[in-house]
Amino acid sequence: MIVTFTPNPALDITYAVPFVALGETHRVASVSERAGGKGLNVAAVLTSMGCRSVAVAPVGEMDLDLFASDLGARRVPHRLVPSPCPTRRSVAVVEASGRVTLLNEPGIGQSQRVWDRVADEIEALAPEASTLTVSGSFPPGTDPDLVRRVTRLAHEAGLRIVLDVSGAPLSRALAMRPDLVKPNRVEAAQTLTGLGRGEVPSVPGAARALVAAGARAAIISDGTNGLVLVHDDVALRAHLPRPLSGNPTGAGDALTASLAADLDGDGDLPQGPEAWASVLRRGVAWSAAAVLQPVAGAVDPADVTRLLPTVEIEEIRL
Repeated sequence: MIVTFTPNPALDITYAVPFVALGETHRVASVSERAGGKGLNVAAVLTSMGCRSVAVAPVGEMDLDLFASDLGARRVPHRLVPSPCPTRRSVAVVEASGRVTLLNEPGIGQSQRVWDRVADEIEALAPEASTLTVSGSFPPGTDPDLVRRVTRLAHEAGLRIVLDVSGAPLSRALAMRPDLVKPNRVEAAQTLTGLGRGEVPSVPGAARALVAAGARAAIISDGTNGLVLVHDDVALRAHLPRPLSGNPTGAGDALTASLAADLDGDGDLPQGPEAWASVLRRGVAWSAAAVLQPVAGAVDPADVTRLLPTVEIEEIRL
């Protein structure tokens, strides 16, 4: 089983419009609202793909019923920790061309009591789980050592951990030897700058630097250029032959879900280029399938099956 932790959940609101012209009034073609935040999206994708997971997140007391109802309707198992802080809103404006504009509220800092209850929920689920994911941003004022603490908790409970975080939370957690880190290109550069590593010349160089700083394996998403992996002496790039048009907001979460699904169960990280190539193929296929969906947190297994054989793998010289 996979446990997903969302430190900063949001009510995701998606507006579909023909186009956006700043300063003008627009008629919205359609609108959707759902429980969101990166870890909740990860759990929703895992559910879509038939994988067992439980989503853990602190949610404002006023929004608990809405979140529980939406997650229940999507059959996403969850443990929501009540918080006195209102849940933030995240607005995605999707144009007919596929261009997406995101408006993300920062959220409100949680008390230590709330974080302790989150840790209790993760510990309670650990005996049935094999993998923990931590995804997304953190409310202002959050202790940057929170991810370090959660990483230690996971390893002490015998869980593998996948981190889709960046900046100070990631840089401080690297000393705990997280099993897999998954920032995008910009986030990786920001994290390495915070570690005093200076300018990183390339995406493969950034992945190698994250491994040198403590991560057991690093996968960096590089937009339409695909994914770059570094683990031990394995360095690979995976990508589609051509980019897909659609809504990319859920692609990263679908990738995290795929990686967690590959780590779920007994055993260690994949070993060797062939094993990692299989992991990357699935990761690209899951994330590409998410681009074809109108909202984040969903994939169609049929799209994954269709896209999987099209993924291209290249070895990289470091």
